Amino acid sequence: MFPQLSNTNGPSIVWFQDVEDDKSIKKIDGAIMGNESVGIALKRFNCFRVNVLDMPEGDLKKKYLRECPAFYFFDPAAKIVKRVAGKRATSLSSVNKLIEYTWNKSFTKKIKKFSKAYKGILDRLDKYDVKLQSVARDRKKLDERPNKTVERKVKASEEALAELRKKIEEDEQEVIASCQLKPCFLPEETAEGL
Repeated sequence: MFPQLSNTNGPSIVWFQDVEDDKSIKKIDGAIMGNESVGIALKRFNCFRVNVLDMPEGDLKKKYLRECPAFYFFDPAAKIVKRVAGKRATSLSSVNKLIEYTWNKSFTKKIKKFSKAYKGILDRLDKYDVKLQSVARDRKKLDERPNKTVERKVKASEEALAELRKKIEEDEQEVIASCQLKPCFLPEETAEGL
């Protein structure tokens, strides 16, 4: 049903919903998908949302309509690891536990270590944004009242911020790359080299 799940870049989550269940969708979007730790973890998941009402008529559609809302968790080999349906699928703790369970079955680095490292990146990006706003204000003042000394300081700050942004992006890629799939999910030629 989901050929996209058969890949080696990470586990997958498929969320089955029906449009008429708008209250649950908003609750899940806000409480679960809007949760920072879930958002960080989902960086390494393939995420799919399926509107069951758009599925062709048949037994499969009837099955998923009975379960809505539902989350199915797949390992990188596209095998179902766990699923949660109905009221439990709107519970942040239930979904969080299954994300953590699927993560820990799929990756060598535990989710908590990855989340901590990635949270550090997000904190640095927040500080970068504050500095960027400050430099933008200084640039605006400078445009209103030109001053060569202030111009040099603003230009130096802008260059430093460009370097800082580049470093944060490099560190983000390093954190993501440090989270490797377990060898059983790697292609044979890659796993043999371990």
